[in-house]
Order: sequence, then structure tokens, then C-alpha cells
Amino acid sequence: MAEHPATAAILTLAFTVGTWVLSFAAAVHGGLWERLAGYTPPVMVATFQHGLVRADVILAAAILTAAGLAAAAVWMRTGVAVRQRALESLAVAGAASLVLFAASLVRASWDLSRSRYNSFTRADEDALRGIRSPLRLEVHLAPQDPRRYDLERHALSKLRRTMPRLRVEYVSATQVGLFEQTSRDYGEIFYDLGGRRAASRATSAEGVLETIYELAGVTPPAASDEDLYRGEPLASPPKGAALVFYAAWPALAGGAAYLSLRRQT
Repeated sequence: MAEHPATAAILTLAFTVGTWVLSFAAAVHGGLWERLAGYTPPVMVATFQHGLVRADVILAAAILTAAGLAAAAVWMRTGVAVRQRALESLAVAGAASLVLFAASLVRASWDLSRSRYNSFTRADEDALRGIRSPLRLEVHLAPQDPRRYDLERHALSKLRRTMPRLRVEYVSATQVGLFEQTSRDYGEIFYDLGGRRAASRATSAEGVLETIYELAGVTPPAASDEDLYRGEPLASPPKGAALVFYAAWPALAGGAAYLSLRRQT
């Protein structure tokens, strides 16, 4: 698209900064911005870093890569009029947008972290999957409220992977929530599970699960140490390491040096 490498570098930098701005808008406004920011490269990489493999993210990455290659192929034809190349690029972008929308509906995901960082315990997941009624949450927390981040990270992100019929609606009058503390409903989380309603201020995973179990009439599963990750075992000192590093390797290095000098003479 650019006639000079310096211009191409500026365009690439502008695109990168644009993804940062999109992530910032998602952190402030949430909603649609948050969904769009979920397919930016930094968020994709952060998802994989936590051991979570999402089918929609993999498909989105493949679609964006293919669309980028197609746009590059369109603009490499320097003999074609710019207007035609621009129209073909718009067609590629439109097709990619439609396929991306379809890919965003895929809900399959796999938690490959050894500590199950992105999931509830297996007993809780089995109990939640047994709840067939749709669940709706109305959260009265501002986008920059730390409690909203805790709720989203430790509870709702895991709940979305377990209960596909979950719907979350955030309600706030400001972005920070500093002047909403005196509001009667601010900080409340209203639950609606198949017509049964409840309210709670707990933002922890345990508090959310407790409220859902009460509404569903499900007995919470007993705590188990099966999913408890205690970390890697203590490293034991390797046997014979001193002999290898202080005797074997120096002997091999000295022998190689001796053979090399002998051939030169």
C-alpha cells in the first residue's frame, strides 16, 4: 500500500498504536469495545500466556492473517488502478468481517494451565453444567472499579466457559464510579436464574458460585484437593554434576585443544 519502506513502517506503527487505543477504550467503556479488543494481538498473546486456548481466538488469528495476506496480494499488483485495488481491499475486509463474526460465536476453549488458572474446580463445573436455566447478571459497577476487574477475571470469565447461556449487563453512570458510591444499587450484582432473583455484593468466585447454587437449588460440591495445584516439586541436586562440570568437560576441552595443536604442528 506504501511506495516507500519508511511510509510502510509508519503505517505499521499506526496500526499497532491503534490496537493499544482499542484496548484502552475497552477498559474504559467495555461492551462492544471489550469484545473487539479481545481479538487484538496483545490480548491474544496474554490469553495464551495464561494457558487458555480459545477456538474463537485461534480462528480470528487465522482469518486476520489470511485477510492481511490477501490485501498484500491485492496491492502488490502495481499495474492495476488504485481505485480497483481499494475496492478489492474493501471486499476482502468485508468478507473477513463476516467470517470473524461467525468465528466469534464459537465457544469451545481448553484450559491447558497445570493450575487450572482459567477454570473452576471440576466438581463446580459439573454442577454448573447441570443448570439448564439461562442466567442473567446485572452488575452495577463502573468500568474502572477494581471490584469489576476482580469479578470479571476470577468469576465471570470462568463462568462464561461453563454456562453458555450466561448474559452479563454492566450498569454505571460514570467511568470511575467515584461519585456513585452513595447510590443505592451501586456495587450490587443482581442475579436472575430462570425467574428466580437474588442480589449480592460479593465479587469473588466463591461468592458468585454460592449465589448461583442457592438460586438453582443445587447443593454445593464438597471441597476436594483433586484440583489443588501445589506447584512443582522441590528440585533435587543432580548426582555427579560436580564430576561432569569440573572434571569431564575440562578434560574434553583440554583433549580437543591438544589434538588441534598437534595437527597444526
